[in-house]
Amino acid sequence: MIGRLNSLYGAGVALALTFGAGVACATDVAQGLRFVSGQVQPGKQQSVEELWRLLAMPEMVSILHDEGVSMALDADVDLLGHEGGQRWNAAVQAIYDESTLSEEVHAAFEQHFTALDLPVLCSFYKDDEIQLIIAKEVAARRAFMDLEFEQVARERWLRGENSDQLDDMIRDHVEQNDLIELNVMGALNSNYAFLSALSQSLPDEVGHMTEHEILAQVWTQEVDIRGDTTEWMYAFLHTAYEDVDPVSLERYVTFSASPSGRALNTALFAAFDSVYLRLSSDLGRLAGKMGQEEEL
Repeated sequence: MIGRLNSLYGAGVALALTFGAGVACATDVAQGLRFVSGQVQPGKQQSVEELWRLLAMPEMVSILHDEGVSMALDADVDLLGHEGGQRWNAAVQAIYDESTLSEEVHAAFEQHFTALDLPVLCSFYKDDEIQLIIAKEVAARRAFMDLEFEQVARERWLRGENSDQLDDMIRDHVEQNDLIELNVMGALNSNYAFLSALSQSLPDEVGHMTEHEILAQVWTQEVDIRGDTTEWMYAFLHTAYEDVDPVSLERYVTFSASPSGRALNTALFAAFDSVYLRLSSDLGRLAGKMGQEEEL
């Protein structure tokens, strides 16, 4: 259930737990993902909290924070044309405030998960062998924040240093859950949100990109993003699952393709979408504002 997290425009990266809509519908997606949190019945609230813990969501929020801050801070020259300094640092830290991120993701999680068959999901994910798989996913995801580690894992996958049985199960998992396509569309949507916010943050005399121009620029990255996403996804999953018992992994993959598993996958995508789009938009506005101020 874990994949790559959203990053900055132009980085050629993919998104984990991502969108099902194409970039051409980015505006509708953003609007559709805004919600009003409602009241949850006590019994369901308890089940939602249990599933939140079983899926290691606090750890995922921590990774989202750490990776997002690191990449944004390192991208100041690319995005601004100059070093961002303390002001950029402070603004990025505010955008990625971990408490805010946790509240946002949890609220979205609660909103989208109350309609699921929570007893079935909790029963499956509380199994010790399944919890071990979740732990290995989180550990691999954290390890992939080290770019050297990630590159070694990519090279291992490209050389085919994996068993045929493991490779077959991972390919089934990726194809059954449409992980490549969803991640590619998520990255494109995030890039659209970034460029839209950046363009709107510029003064009128500078001019704004039209929606057609933004879409055209975003789509120029589609091939590179798809290639990078495919390579990253398989390298990551092989790293996470290489020591997992084959019988347990087969149970995990089979469940992900069941109605309950597919519903969970959809809910996970929806729960993270609004957060990713908000982060991309905020970074776009910040880059546009600070980049323009330097030129004045």
